[in-house]
Amino acid sequence: MNEKERPSVFGKSLQLVNGDLSFADGDLTTIAGQDNFLQAMQVMIETPFGTDIFNVNYGFDLMSSISQPQSVRLIKELIRLNIVKSLSLDDRVREIKEIVFDDEPRFFEINPQQNAEESRQARKASRRWQAMIVLQTIPEGEVALRLEGIGL
Repeated sequence: MNEKERPSVFGKSLQLVNGDLSFADGDLTTIAGQDNFLQAMQVMIETPFGTDIFNVNYGFDLMSSISQPQSVRLIKELIRLNIVKSLSLDDRVREIKEIVFDDEPRFFEINPQQNAEESRQARKASRRWQAMIVLQTIPEGEVALRLEGIGL
């Protein structure tokens, strides 16, 4: 079995584009490997906690983070805790090493292709958060993952 035929422990799934299934030449497109893992993590963050009828522990508990008036610092800590809680449920994740938001200088060290000023303007206009999560996966080692959501 050559390298291309070897299945990835990150799995294979249908590719989503803006939450919708993707098509190419009339067929559903698939996604595999690390890209599938990254897509799965974003889907988990976008799924409200407890709404999956097959796994009520799946999803991201955004409401606990933003349902009460809190300071931005406290909301970020609640989001950080919920990211850890959600991503830790995935068997492919060994350890979550770091979670850095886009209003912190370290975010741009981990994600150098993102422009700090553009990110600041987008954050002010949309009230969305972005975070870089550095985690250790079971099969592939260290991975940097960018997640985003509403609530800041």
